[in-house]
Amino acid sequence: MKVKWGNNNEKNTISYVDKNKLLSLKKDLKALNYFVVEVPGNKIHTARQYLNFMGKEFKMPDYAGFDAYSDWMTDLSWIPNHRIGVIIDDYESFLNKDLRAKEIVTESFTDVILPFWEKDVIRIMVGGKPRIFEVYIVK
Repeated sequence: MKVKWGNNNEKNTISYVDKNKLLSLKKDLKALNYFVVEVPGNKIHTARQYLNFMGKEFKMPDYAGFDAYSDWMTDLSWIPNHRIGVIIDDYESFLNKDLRAKEIVTESFTDVILPFWEKDVIRIMVGGKPRIFEVYIVK
């Protein structure tokens, strides 16, 4: 079975990936010119660690809380790539000291960030264009 990464006029999604396919995934995303952020789940245990990490990786002007994080994740005007991929490695350890934050992160992707880049950007931003935005959770 051939694994298809990314998205061709499909919905932006969260996909589960086996650890043994991670190297292939990263290679494919690079070849498709994705802006990729790999979250080291085994090192991100609290909401503050997650917000600091994502703020730095995405070069956000502000990442004081989840509201600021969501605002900037639905802007990203400084990132030229049309495709964005977030890989959350070692998901079992990810935010294991703050399970509510883990829910908030998942909900922010499913309810806000992915739908925004799929279609909402057109009606919310002047001249806004959809982007492919994929989240990969490594099992």
